[in-house]
Amino acid sequence: MDIGRRGFLKLGGAGAAYALLPGAAAAPATGRPIIDVHMHAYPATMQLPAPVTNPISGFKSPIRTGADHLAACIAEMKKHNVVKGVVSGGDGDRLQAAIDWHNRDPDRFVAGAGIRGSDDTPLPPIDVLRKAFADGRLKVLGEVTSQYAGLSLSDPKFDPYLALAEAFDVPVALHTGTMPAGTSFDPCCTSARARFGNPELVEEALNRHPKLRLNIMHGGWPYLDDTIAMLMLYPNVNIDTGAIDWLLPRPAFHAYLRTFVDSGFSKRIMFGSDHMYWPDAIGLAIEGIESAAFLTEAQKQDILHDNAVRFYKL
Repeated sequence: MDIGRRGFLKLGGAGAAYALLPGAAAAPATGRPIIDVHMHAYPATMQLPAPVTNPISGFKSPIRTGADHLAACIAEMKKHNVVKGVVSGGDGDRLQAAIDWHNRDPDRFVAGAGIRGSDDTPLPPIDVLRKAFADGRLKVLGEVTSQYAGLSLSDPKFDPYLALAEAFDVPVALHTGTMPAGTSFDPCCTSARARFGNPELVEEALNRHPKLRLNIMHGGWPYLDDTIAMLMLYPNVNIDTGAIDWLLPRPAFHAYLRTFVDSGFSKRIMFGSDHMYWPDAIGLAIEGIESAAFLTEAQKQDILHDNAVRFYKL
């Protein structure tokens, strides 16, 4: 999830969908290896909004720069045995920030190209991505935040990029669902609209690019039926649990997750934190999965690790 390039968009507030009981505890370390497929990097010198206070836990972080953020994320990953993270660039240089994380710890991080396609954040030159995929510096196309530009992935402007992903067998990770409250009023995102988060809008792109591997981020929330329809028809589609596993109230998240599991898609769900500016959200997100009493241990293993190994070919 993107929370704006020109400042911090508040999460929550009166009537907001994103809320959890105050003081929610992060998951204790279980020893289970975990893969987080939805992480965010920021340029090392970038000044983060202050104070960086987690809207759920209330924890006020001392983090002030992108470099601080990286160090804190690595510490949280080690604490919770997160052995691999798929990371896309955040504000600023959306390509180099993720590459820098990979260079810092190449065994831990897989770098993705965050792209949008708006006037504010235009698509990078296709040759830049081709070279980065060819030499292995980037291994994921995403997070693609086309919704923030008022576009769907099926817009023809993305076709050259999806064709490139097919050619290099690079998975695509797409922001879907909704956005933080007030996004369309932020100067960076005046074209953003909720309707472009519906996963059904990617269908034409999938048919034009049948070899594409697509991760529907945020599990398509709140478009449950439409997301299930995409999973049913397109076996090359997976979902991740980013943001909804710690920002939604637990009962709402568990009800949403359980419907996917009961519908037979437990092998197509991948864990993601989407921690944004808050590294402690990694533990909160893990707890969202570990506390789901309806999941078997095998299903937790799939969601927290094994499904990502298969989908991302790790």
